[in-house]
Amino acid sequence: MFTKVFISLALAAAASASCIHGTSLQRRQEGTVPISNFGYSGERGPLNWAGLDAANVACRTSQVQSPIVLDNTVAFATEVPQITIAAVEEAEFENLGTTLETIVSGTTVFGGKTFNLKQFHMHTPSEHRINEEYFPLEIHMVHEADDGTIGVIAIPFQLTEDGSTTALLTSVITNIAQVTVPGTATKTGPLDFAEVIAAVQAGPLFQYTGSLTTPPCAEGLTFLVLEKPLALDVKTYNTIKSVIKFNARYTQNPLGQTNLLDVAVKLAVSEDPTILAAASNASCAALPNGSSHQSSSSSQIDVHALIQELVNGGHEMKFDTITTTTTTVTKAGSSSSSHAPGTVIISNPGNGHVQTQAMPSSHSNIQVINTKPVIIDGTMPVHISKKDKMVKRFTPAGKRRL
Repeated sequence: MFTKVFISLALAAAASASCIHGTSLQRRQEGTVPISNFGYSGERGPLNWAGLDAANVACRTSQVQSPIVLDNTVAFATEVPQITIAAVEEAEFENLGTTLETIVSGTTVFGGKTFNLKQFHMHTPSEHRINEEYFPLEIHMVHEADDGTIGVIAIPFQLTEDGSTTALLTSVITNIAQVTVPGTATKTGPLDFAEVIAAVQAGPLFQYTGSLTTPPCAEGLTFLVLEKPLALDVKTYNTIKSVIKFNARYTQNPLGQTNLLDVAVKLAVSEDPTILAAASNASCAALPNGSSHQSSSSSQIDVHALIQELVNGGHEMKFDTITTTTTTVTKAGSSSSSHAPGTVIISNPGNGHVQTQAMPSSHSNIQVINTKPVIIDGTMPVHISKKDKMVKRFTPAGKRRL
């Protein structure tokens, strides 16, 4: 069910917040508190972030995503970040709907580059896991360099049995009762960062290049994650959790491995190929009859990519499981018949790549057309059989023309 929703959800404009709030990726309007248009539950949650906005495609396709499990496969930083954050009497404290955020200034010098602190915000439970273990709270201190590079210092917190806690958190939430509603703001108590800075500089710090943990899930972030959690008392934790509720993205695949959403989609489509047709029809349903729907839309690009990936993976695409009025497969070199409403065209224009185009329809009719044997990415030929109406993959020795 999730996959059908994910592939076919109509695109809607969305503004992201949290990890990129206050950076060049999202400039804020003075005097306003932006409310995030994504969330952590249902169709606004992480499983469908890519469906909320075409700009969020990396959330589904990127192989360098955060958060991850941090263990002995992830290196520790070999240098100590030089952090400067002045103590302040108060700071802006905001409820963005997806997190509680504090607006502060400071600098961190790391890797020969100066990063400017823009804000820090909270995640409960923690987003990163250390040796598979999660923590009740994680703070992200979001920095941006002059060249737009984003760096995040992530600090986990662990509940204590003796009631000890980190004084900074206690001061941050002094007036939390005034920001229980998204879009509201108040002031913190006095903030002294000395304790936190000392802990971060003492390390050790996991270092890796990952992504935003919120839409648009852009790659290229430098993460420095403190291995040893700081202290957090139960009262402070429960107070924070009562407002934030839940705002942790699920753990991503190890860096460089296939995005988990791609894994899930491929599996679902291989088990139920009608998902592709449902996605195509849903994406066309809002169009007036007779209009064309170009393959440049996010939904159609996804369908196209899925067809390529599944065929390259040796999967059969069974279109005959759908009730159809016409299913036409033409011989090589011949012209195809007119396209009925609801047609999903899979064709080879002669440049060695598959093209897909969906025609507007309110029903589930599907037509499969192949004008030439299809070669995907220069690999094995693909063949659409007139007999069983399947897309098949053959070895070169088994190559056949229609």
